Amino acid sequence: MYTLNMSKIRRRINSKSRISNRPNYKNTPSGVYSRRMNSEKKKVVHQTITIVVVAIVVLLVFVFIIIPGFFKLTGDFFDSSTPFQQSDEIAPQVPILSAPPAATSSANIKVTGFGEPESDLILVLNGRKDDSIKINEDGSFEIGIILDEGENTIAAYSLDKAENESAATRDYVTLLDTEAPSLEILEPADGSSFESRTNQSINLKGKTDVGAKIYINNRVVFPNDEGLFEHSILLVEGENKIEVHAEDKAKNSTKINLVYNFKL
Repeated sequence: MYTLNMSKIRRRINSKSRISNRPNYKNTPSGVYSRRMNSEKKKVVHQTITIVVVAIVVLLVFVFIIIPGFFKLTGDFFDSSTPFQQSDEIAPQVPILSAPPAATSSANIKVTGFGEPESDLILVLNGRKDDSIKINEDGSFEIGIILDEGENTIAAYSLDKAENESAATRDYVTLLDTEAPSLEILEPADGSSFESRTNQSINLKGKTDVGAKIYINNRVVFPNDEGLFEHSILLVEGENKIEVHAEDKAKNSTKINLVYNFKL
């Protein structure tokens, strides 16, 4: 019985001790409690406003400074010539020239052909850069040049936007010749007369420039390596008109009109 009573006494003492440690709000004045609550509320509101303001500032900095700066940085990176950017080191294709005339009497000619679209065609005349032109989107081009008197060497190459040069084309040779070929009738002399059937066929002989062609009444006659030519003509009764026409490779020409009389 004694032991039981001691246990009850301890429980009561512990219970009273816990009760005594609790805040005694009943003894706290109501004004003090109200001020504490208001202070706490103000702190919470102030902290909330501070967090909202900081969040807005961070958002504005991110939207108007960080994001544009990032895109500018990446754009500059990819647009700049950095070691990581692949450069164009491939030469454009060699242009193809349509063969210019072998000889001409006109100093102004046009060179046409095909090349890499949008690249520049550089024309080389007699070993020097003469002119350039942008090749069309379909690869075609046409460029005019002015030849020098005599033989002209024509070539071309391409240059792309990265300043890569193609190999040059083969050389083409064009002769500018503005002089008419010489033409001389050696025999028979102009105005000669012939009689009897034994003289009805005459042998016309002459001389011209080497390489020129001879047309006698529109019939082609080829001179030899020295420019000499001859052609047999059968005369008819009366007056015989003969036209001798010399033409060189540049289409320059010289004409001589002859008259031979024949009587049976």
